[in-house]
Amino acid sequence: MAVEGRLSPSGVWIADDFRSNLIIDRYDPVFADMRASKLKHLRSANSEDAVTWNVFRSLRQVAPEVWLPELWRHAFPGTSAPEPGRATVSLWKSVAPPLGLLAGGDEGESEIDVVIEAPTWVWFIEAKLGSDISTGTTTRSERDQVLRNIDVGTHYAGVRDFQFSLLILSEPRSRKGADRVDQYRTFDIVRSLLALHRPDGLPNLQHVGLLKWSKVAQVLSYAATNAPQADERIHAERAASWLRHKLPEADNLLPDSNHHG
Repeated sequence: MAVEGRLSPSGVWIADDFRSNLIIDRYDPVFADMRASKLKHLRSANSEDAVTWNVFRSLRQVAPEVWLPELWRHAFPGTSAPEPGRATVSLWKSVAPPLGLLAGGDEGESEIDVVIEAPTWVWFIEAKLGSDISTGTTTRSERDQVLRNIDVGTHYAGVRDFQFSLLILSEPRSRKGADRVDQYRTFDIVRSLLALHRPDGLPNLQHVGLLKWSKVAQVLSYAATNAPQADERIHAERAASWLRHKLPEADNLLPDSNHHG
């Protein structure tokens, strides 16, 4: 059935109903009190939010023992994945900044695209499709989105190990983000930039890296073959097929005001 909608001035398809862009949990209660601007983003064919929802809500239906080691392998090559058994997946979680930061100016809560966590570790994922990171906040022009994720994430994790991934389509599409991730792999740089309000030195910071949507598609395909339950394999295969179709389409789309950033 054709999706009803219209073309934006830049030629991007905007669906009349955001649910047309979703393949799973279309009527989840989270949408009932979601802010209007985010629902608007979900209507766009370019929507990073819709891709994030479809992929990670689908993965959430599959035993983490199946997909987490594979996702970790692509995100942090050469490192050992943590125990996946009690891992949970949350989308768009609001996380407060460290209290010490507020002495130097206000900052609201950060909305984290994907939070995967367990009793001993936390993994924040910032998802970008055709857009790049923001390079500063209203009150702090130098506080880019990667640094902010690392700061609030290590604080949120507490005594748990923390890791961060920037999930992108390609380096040219998210050049600033890719460059910052490369820079922040040197943890002393992160510690220096955050030293004024984080004298603890972020002892739980373990990994910072890039992850690509093409690798996530491979993880979904792996889960579609290896998940223990038939319904889990169905969820994974549907998401894998949808994402494989979406990626070439996304690479050809022009940047649009409906990108979530």
